[in-house]
Amino acid sequence: MSPDKTCPDCDAAMERMKLQGTDFGNISIVSEGPKEGFLSSIRADEILTPIPYVCPDCHRTLFYAEG
Repeated sequence: MSPDKTCPDCDAAMERMKLQGTDFGNISIVSEGPKEGFLSSIRADEILTPIPYVCPDCHRTLFYAEG
């Protein structure tokens, strides 16, 4: 996926941010095994990290899973 993310609401370039100050520790996305659908290409042992991107204009926040 392209490193340039665009806000779906206002078409502004979104800025990559860091998660900070959570009580959950390290947050990760882990596949539960082979399934059908858009996450079917993720291996069961693959761990993805959610990265927040924030629109500087409307403050919409989207999370992208990156390996």
